Amino acid sequence: MLTLLLVFMPWCASAQEAHTVKIGFSGPLSGALVVAGKDALNGMQMAIERLNQQRVEIGGKPVRFEAVIKDDKGESQRGQVVARELSELGVKAVLGPFNSDVALTVAGIYEEAGIVALTVASNPKVTQAGNGFMFRIAASDSDIGSKIARYAERTLKLRNVAIIDNGSSYGRGLIDEFQRTARKGGMQIVFKENVQERMTDFSALLSTLNNTRAEAIFFGGYAAQGRLLLQQMRQTGMRKPLLGGDALCTLEMAGVVDDMRDDAVYCAQGGVWLTRVSDGAVFSSTYQRKFGRAPDVYAATFYDGMMLLVQAMKSANSSNPAAFAPVLAKLRYKGVAALYEFDGKHDLKESTVTILRLKADGLTPLSSF
Repeated sequence: MLTLLLVFMPWCASAQEAHTVKIGFSGPLSGALVVAGKDALNGMQMAIERLNQQRVEIGGKPVRFEAVIKDDKGESQRGQVVARELSELGVKAVLGPFNSDVALTVAGIYEEAGIVALTVASNPKVTQAGNGFMFRIAASDSDIGSKIARYAERTLKLRNVAIIDNGSSYGRGLIDEFQRTARKGGMQIVFKENVQERMTDFSALLSTLNNTRAEAIFFGGYAAQGRLLLQQMRQTGMRKPLLGGDALCTLEMAGVVDDMRDDAVYCAQGGVWLTRVSDGAVFSSTYQRKFGRAPDVYAATFYDGMMLLVQAMKSANSSNPAAFAPVLAKLRYKGVAALYEFDGKHDLKESTVTILRLKADGLTPLSSF
């Protein structure tokens, strides 16, 4: 009987049913930001697939991760609905929200529910409320806006710049930092215009702007609207460079670019560009094979975010957010896109930013600092 028991026990352990840990996704899977949202979701799903193949154990028990996917459309009101739905569905953490307007609106909901949220929303206010469950896993506007301003002044040698603000929380945070650093560096803001997020006709604005001393335009907004702006700039013969934040670092913009005629589109994205690091190159090729296209803005960051969550759970021996959130706050984790280590506000301690130039066939990294 003893021999039979010894043979039987390992079989029982291997057959132990895995406990399901639900992780929410909140991002724009429809609407103007759909390209970025699907790219981010792809990164998360790649991580979950890999983790489930590895048969992760937490607290000595096997677990299986399940994505609970919600489309917040990049809209604040819809984001609140999604946050409450995810809370009711028992998720332990959320990857998202993607954009600042949604993140600022739902932070309190996740705090009250005790759910960890890992966001790439860049407005500095997202992490300034002392929320113990909200973590930013990408560079903030403080880094992105200031560093592209430094590049514009020191490398592009710009002295007079126009600003177009689409009124989003993302745009406002980015522009505030760009302006502050630009003025310190001696650049002049010679034109500034506020537009609606859904504005599609820039003809009158561009006609006025063309009569100013502006050498370039800095756009505080997302790619869908930025693409229309760039199209109309080129249709009117305006060859001024277009500058922007991480939202413009997307292949969604590439179809508008004419390498032989465009002065350039420059954008700034948090992290070191994937092709410049070994893990990033592997991630890019794997993503390409799986989805038939190159990764876009934040696929690798959402992949890292999922891995980061699981590392915190394993270190805490628990998938309970109350247990692993304090561990996450002190964790140091080397991911594909960045080194993840948080300060007291749950911003990244080290926020490398890469300046990229957009060409017709993709993005070319120019400088990281």
